[in-house]
Amino acid sequence: MGIHLREKKLGNGQVSLYLDIYHNKKRWYEFLDIHINSGRLSTEDKEKKQLAQQIKVKRENELIVEDNGLINRQGQKADFPRWLEKYATEKSPKSHYPLVLRYIREYLGHRSLTFQAIGPEWIMGFTKFLLTKVSNNTARDYIKAMRTALGDAERAGIIRKNPFSLMERKDMLRPQDTFRKAYTFEELGRLIQTPCNIPQQMKQAYLFSCFCGLRWSDTNCLRWEQISVKQIANEENYFIHFQQEKTDAIEYQPLSAQAVEILKQRKRDRIEEPLSVYVFPKIKEPKNNRSMNRMINNCLKKWPEAAGLNPKHMHFHTARHTFATNVLEHSADGDLWTVSKLLGHKSILTTMIYAKVRDKRKSAAVKSLPKLELQAI
Repeated sequence: MGIHLREKKLGNGQVSLYLDIYHNKKRWYEFLDIHINSGRLSTEDKEKKQLAQQIKVKRENELIVEDNGLINRQGQKADFPRWLEKYATEKSPKSHYPLVLRYIREYLGHRSLTFQAIGPEWIMGFTKFLLTKVSNNTARDYIKAMRTALGDAERAGIIRKNPFSLMERKDMLRPQDTFRKAYTFEELGRLIQTPCNIPQQMKQAYLFSCFCGLRWSDTNCLRWEQISVKQIANEENYFIHFQQEKTDAIEYQPLSAQAVEILKQRKRDRIEEPLSVYVFPKIKEPKNNRSMNRMINNCLKKWPEAAGLNPKHMHFHTARHTFATNVLEHSADGDLWTVSKLLGHKSILTTMIYAKVRDKRKSAAVKSLPKLELQAI
């Protein structure tokens, strides 16, 4: 291993200081953004060069720590929120980390937080704070994200052991069952038959999701080019192919007859609208802007209220719940594995939330049991 402090001449009579690093049979350069005069050094220049020397020594120590699997004690004293902020930028923008960071800073107030200060007690205190801000399951998601980040810090040699591994099982936040509203076909029929003063495309997009299971993030930006028609056994079959916004997975999915009818309705409406590449252009949401999602959720609540249904749990995601539940209840082939593939879940464990069927199906299952003659008892 070798690290040398070098100078690169600039056109203005100055030199730029940089590190020339050769390590593990690789060579690279790290510029320090430190400029000094190329001739006689002023007091300020000497201080800058001394700073560059200190950076060189620190960089050498970091590589030694990395090579020997040692714990970076300086890193343990580093500010965790600042590290997490940088860590979050390297993750997907759809991850929980920005919100986790926000709540950590709110919990800390003006206090600092080093890696070595994070232990089971701190985690439990932060968890209790989260539960005053968000639901149990959301808090659990945030804690899981923090556990993953600290696991990466352990692998990077910043900490010796992930503090979550020191926690007792009883102190960990457990998932809670939540009510997921899903509309029956009868309730969907009532919605369709009920006039309500909300934009037509909001209704169409919501019902489309009810019959194909697309998330809001995939519905609002759905393009006509993502829809294809194939002739199978002399019948038109519609499919959509797209990359899921949430998971980045590529999906190829057949569409139900009702979803196709909504698409045909949109094509008829399209004649009277400015041509757009989007199926639902009036609800297209700008990138990294959730304003349209909030607006449509507020508007949708008016619909069940007008139809005499409870609007409490109405939001766009109930369409996805509605699709999954109705496929399970009304399709002979609607097993959990099929529903998992239709929803684009990476794990069938995610789909298990739909295993709790309605009372109507439970009653039908019980009534299907044969009746035996009991006189012989």
